[in-house]
Amino acid sequence: MSVQPQVVRPTQLCLTMLGVEVPSLEVRLPGLSHDLIAEAQRLPEAHAAGGAERILSLSDRLWFKAKTGRWRGAATLLSEKDQAQLGGPPVDLAPWWLGAGGFRRDGDPADFYAFLAAAAKRDAKSSSAIACSDRWLPVDWDWERLRLEHAVAWVYQVRRMIGGLIARSLRTGRIYQADFMQYSVKAMARACDGDTYLIIGFDHIADPKVLAVILTSVPGVDRDSWMVEPGDVIGIEPAPGEIIWSTILPPGTAAQLLEAFPDEGD
Repeated sequence: MSVQPQVVRPTQLCLTMLGVEVPSLEVRLPGLSHDLIAEAQRLPEAHAAGGAERILSLSDRLWFKAKTGRWRGAATLLSEKDQAQLGGPPVDLAPWWLGAGGFRRDGDPADFYAFLAAAAKRDAKSSSAIACSDRWLPVDWDWERLRLEHAVAWVYQVRRMIGGLIARSLRTGRIYQADFMQYSVKAMARACDGDTYLIIGFDHIADPKVLAVILTSVPGVDRDSWMVEPGDVIGIEPAPGEIIWSTILPPGTAAQLLEAFPDEGD
């Protein structure tokens, strides 16, 4: 099984420091087209190889340098010990964070790393305490943004899955099935009396949010256009625990789905 590469997520504070506007939820923050954010994506691999450069002025936790052109950044790898302090989801969902960024200005107090050291020293709980870098850790906004990005991506994946099943059935007239999470969904499209009937079968789907996503995955068909079929419908007999829904595809929807999902060689 392939291992997904780790990404480095910029915090909201970091985006503000870089002058980057927060994009819509369809855009994942690690993929933003900013030179420093793109360069930071190299850190997990560099760290694994022992090549990540530490920011020595921050000693309360490990921070690493991200550098490209004039841009300078500070990124950290969260540990399990951070979970209690941060209060977000499990840190292994997003272990790497780019907490701050700015410009290199050699010999100037406004130089990014000089600023970082001075700010952390000011945040220390006493003049003799270790400098504190907590201000650059992810906060509630950052964890909520991560959750919403995952939710939007999940909805997109489900809708792509449903659209693909329907397109394959439109070409062959056969039933196609896909499994996701603990659910199983099958679809069949068939011409009957001049209309194109679409049948969707759900296996033990109890979550109304999941049901709503599936029933709104077909272009031009709103949720109120679906009907529950109590028994056999155009040759499909519900399995135990299965619910069959049916609707009529609006004119043009079939062509739209066939164009969006090319033939995969059924």
